[in-house]
Amino acid sequence: MFKHLIKGFLAGITIKLLDNFRRLSIKVLEIEAAKFYVQGVQMARLSAIGLMRMGLKIGLIVVGVLLFHAGLFILLPWSVESKAVLGMFLGFAYVAIGSVRLHAAMDEKTWIEKSGITEMLEEATDKSKKNSPEGNGSPQRAQERAVLQAR
Repeated sequence: MFKHLIKGFLAGITIKLLDNFRRLSIKVLEIEAAKFYVQGVQMARLSAIGLMRMGLKIGLIVVGVLLFHAGLFILLPWSVESKAVLGMFLGFAYVAIGSVRLHAAMDEKTWIEKSGITEMLEEATDKSKKNSPEGNGSPQRAQERAVLQAR
């Protein structure tokens, strides 16, 4: 009888401890979820602000280019044909420069370098290389695999 009493007492304490652990674990998960939610809202806010600033800058550039060309064509004492050729040349130059800059900005290698993925992959491959006896190959190969998987 004393043995059953001790078992019941220990079972009750164990259940109480596990229940407390479950409650604390849920609280920790709720705190972590709230933290990630706040970070997500902050990222969305910063993205919206960045897009608005980019739109404002593009608008100002367009207005500046239009005013520059209007002033240039009004002040030049050239014939209409020569002004048209100049306008076509400037338009072609803007399209070419814009295309090259856009291609450079959207290049996958540029995004990988700017985002810090290479350092993160180096850290991850170094940790996994230390944990496994044969390793995962070179860090560069692991980076290539990760980039291919991301596509």
